[in-house]
Amino acid sequence: MKIMRRPTIRTATIAGIVGLTALMAMKPAFAQSNIVVDQAKAALPADIRAAGVLKVATSLQWPPFDYLKDGKPEGIDIRLIKLLAEKLGLQAQFNDLKFPAIVPGVVTGRFDIGVDQIGVTAARLQVVDLVPYFDSAYGLMIRKGAPALDINNLCGKSLVITQGSAQVDMAKQLSAQCAAAGHAPIALIYFPDSAVTYLALSNGRGDGFLTARAVGVYIVQSSDKLAMASGTLAGNLSMAGIVVSKGNAALEKALTLAIESAMDDGSYRKIMADFGVPEGAISKAQLRAPAQP
Repeated sequence: MKIMRRPTIRTATIAGIVGLTALMAMKPAFAQSNIVVDQAKAALPADIRAAGVLKVATSLQWPPFDYLKDGKPEGIDIRLIKLLAEKLGLQAQFNDLKFPAIVPGVVTGRFDIGVDQIGVTAARLQVVDLVPYFDSAYGLMIRKGAPALDINNLCGKSLVITQGSAQVDMAKQLSAQCAAAGHAPIALIYFPDSAVTYLALSNGRGDGFLTARAVGVYIVQSSDKLAMASGTLAGNLSMAGIVVSKGNAALEKALTLAIESAMDDGSYRKIMADFGVPEGAISKAQLRAPAQP
């Protein structure tokens, strides 16, 4: 089965981030995570436990989840996986691939797990299992200093849109809902790529830009003209998960126990907070019994 390049929550690829092949062991992320969780380590498949290495497939071109900073892997996924590896008594080794190669690499056994804000979809669940760890949400990027704008009340407003992105259908649906309720529709202004879309918004074209909130928070940190409005779009969440091979219950259990330990000691939520997306943290209930796509 062909695996699609982008999970639902993704927008166009961020220009200027170039992936390089990386294979390295990561140092501990947090002091409270230094203690190995014996129950989680014992649950590991025997071959991984004996090797002492967790082979990770990723694509370091998707900030703030997976990217290069000063030549080293960084991001929400990177910090989380090295944290979990610590708790499992393993050394995390990150391998930089093209995105479409991540899932097949896990399926064939070349890698133990895969991460890259990979959405939990029905199609993917037919070929791999996914351990949920991040609940994505859409936010609204606006011009810095612009009047407050409610992301859940955009009728009569205008949005800049990147052609071919997931936001096209979403914006059209929101506009149709406005019209059905007797309100003014949402005007859509199209641009060919994400960089041009950001520039248009910063120069006064449109009232806002729908984007994955985590990505938006990352983008506005380096812009003196853009900001994120408060709030998230209601009813449009997309769970991201750690890819494991189909039926690998032992590894799935070990990862789940390690994540629960990180939830208990606060290191899991600290990662989300450090990247400005505390709302992305999931609960133990979502981890143990995620909603089906």
